[in-house]
Amino acid sequence: MEGDFQFLLCDRCQTQAGNPKLLTCLHTLCTECLEENKPIGQCPVCESPIQASDGSPLKDNLLFSNLQTKLNTYQKIVSSEVLFCNLCKEEAEFWCSECSEFLCRKCYEAHQWYLKQKSHESQRLADLKKETAQSFLEGLKKSCTLFCAERSHNNQVISIYCRGCRKPMCCSCALLDGEHYNAKLYSDIRVEIDNRKEELSRLKEELVEKKRSYESSHNNVHEQLKKLEKVQSETHEVIQKEVEDMVQWIQQKGEKLMEKVDQQLCQEQEEAKKKLACMEQILKQMDAGEQLVEKMDLFASDQEVIDMHPFIKESLERLKKEKLPVSSFRTQVENFNEVRGELQDLCKRVKGEDACGCTVSTPRSHSSMVHSESPSNGKLQAKSKGMKMQRPSYTINVTKAFQGFTTSIMSPIKRPVAQLEKSIQASPKMLKLEERECNAPKVSNQQGQRPQENVPRSGQPSFRESTPEPQQGEPARSLMLGEDSTSGICEPGMRRSRWCQYCDQ
Repeated sequence: MEGDFQFLLCDRCQTQAGNPKLLTCLHTLCTECLEENKPIGQCPVCESPIQASDGSPLKDNLLFSNLQTKLNTYQKIVSSEVLFCNLCKEEAEFWCSECSEFLCRKCYEAHQWYLKQKSHESQRLADLKKETAQSFLEGLKKSCTLFCAERSHNNQVISIYCRGCRKPMCCSCALLDGEHYNAKLYSDIRVEIDNRKEELSRLKEELVEKKRSYESSHNNVHEQLKKLEKVQSETHEVIQKEVEDMVQWIQQKGEKLMEKVDQQLCQEQEEAKKKLACMEQILKQMDAGEQLVEKMDLFASDQEVIDMHPFIKESLERLKKEKLPVSSFRTQVENFNEVRGELQDLCKRVKGEDACGCTVSTPRSHSSMVHSESPSNGKLQAKSKGMKMQRPSYTINVTKAFQGFTTSIMSPIKRPVAQLEKSIQASPKMLKLEERECNAPKVSNQQGQRPQENVPRSGQPSFRESTPEPQQGEPARSLMLGEDSTSGICEPGMRRSRWCQYCDQ
């Protein structure tokens, strides 16, 4: 089908419809598409309801159906195939648009003589082949004459339109219909046709104006949608780039923080390795000496004992005089306050207000200190393993103000003196005495066993010192102990009389 007549195809499947149906949405569909879409009941093009509001059946699109028939006839005429007369089957030379029949010369002459009163116009096929489809259809439109549909006088031309019956009729039909004639509902058919054409033209102009408004609104909405999509795309790109930069920066920052921690621990690790190697060497010598003495007790003769005793004694005396290396490793989280502060600032910058309620805690394993200078220390530590020390913690609240972020540190509640006494490492005698004092605080105050100056002031930590009883043959050593609150960190400006195991001061 030619491009100018593509509108005759079905709006859905774009094929030539044998019986096109006109929907209430003014779309034309073939019966096959309507059957496929029947359960849904919507137009497949605009998704509007197919059935009319009054429940009337679908209307046949007579315009499209007649145009398709005429175009099929035109295609037969312009084709190279031989056409035959519809009456005698001879080669056709003429075509009557009113009868829609091909005629040979003899049938044409009879046709013109018999239907001369009906003004049938027959045209030569040779002339029709030279015309275009547009001119062919326009010629058929001009030559079309309306005849009455009544069989008794179907040869009469329609010239009257009855507004009461809403149908065209001939003069005979008008005379027989006396009711409508008396009501003066008749009008000339040409006038009625012109009025209807004018009405359709006026509605078309109004529709065109309405369409312009809709197109303008549609374009505006489409432009807004494009802007929204553009903003969305640009925002996604910005967010993606910022996230990638942030992740890269966080990774670099984390690597720097880990390098800083490694640098701070490197020196202590080297010292610990040296001490470990030295102690392993001495332990091997001690094991060798111990094994040699045991074997001499079992298998050495008197002569061998006399000969080897001076050398072995000298070596054992030398091992006995070896000083025990200090094995106190003060590996504390407090040593990395700068690193922890930078990490906390990084967390605040990344999470925003979500990180305002973060808690900084000091693990016990990192803040503890190991002393193995004497066997008495090992005994005290073994007895203090059953004591549970509360993990110190601070709560940092960050509040957004006009000048920026303000930080407030809330100190935890101080533990009672009784719990403080129990958590301090002391000798068994001192610990037992303090437990007795905690169980009877009123009596101890009356008897004056606990002076008032030893009680720490509120909000300020106190440090106690207890000296275990030295064993025989060993010098007395003092233990460096101190903790008063659950914070585990000495507050600035406090008075310090002993070393604090949490602050390393």
